[in-house]
Amino acid sequence: MTKPKILCMFSGGVDSSGVLHELVTNEKYKSHSLIIHHIHIWNRENRAMAELGAVKSILNYYKKEASFIFSQSTFDTRGFAVLKSNRFPMDMDVCAFTASQICAARPDVQYVAMGRTKTDVASGGENFNRRMQRAQAIFKSSLSLEQHKPAEYIFPVVNFTKREIWDFLPEDVRVATWWCRRPIYEEELAKPCGKCSTCQEMQEFKKI
Repeated sequence: MTKPKILCMFSGGVDSSGVLHELVTNEKYKSHSLIIHHIHIWNRENRAMAELGAVKSILNYYKKEASFIFSQSTFDTRGFAVLKSNRFPMDMDVCAFTASQICAARPDVQYVAMGRTKTDVASGGENFNRRMQRAQAIFKSSLSLEQHKPAEYIFPVVNFTKREIWDFLPEDVRVATWWCRRPIYEEELAKPCGKCSTCQEMQEFKKI
């Protein structure tokens, strides 16, 4: 625990794969060792199994490039169905709280790496900024009673668009990423729905 760590919150999507690639290959992160954490987020979108398949494939690729600690946790809101609510906890809020608990347990974590992109900043508008501020407030408040210096958020791909990230990812990683919000399962094999916003965005990438 003497060498400072970077905690990478990893979903297996394009953005977080871009973050992981930067952490593994960019010289400016070489002085830190790496913890990768994946949250199995079970909700009505039912994408946890699809994301897990992507995570396994991508981490198998990067095992050849770097050593890291890999950990997992589960966040399950399927029991919220009886409430008949149109909302459920947002991914970035779940990630912020989970990251704070890892940082509380591991004082050697200096930075938490998240997948914020140039595209997010440009297209998300004020609503996206407020959501980011809320997530970071959750993170900071959860660590407010800790005696050690809290970790800081970093955004290794914030200067890249999603298209640029897609282009610089190795082919084996690119084809393994998962993006669909509402996967369709056929004999336990996940397929993109082709209709959600992220599917439509990725279809535009592939046309170019």
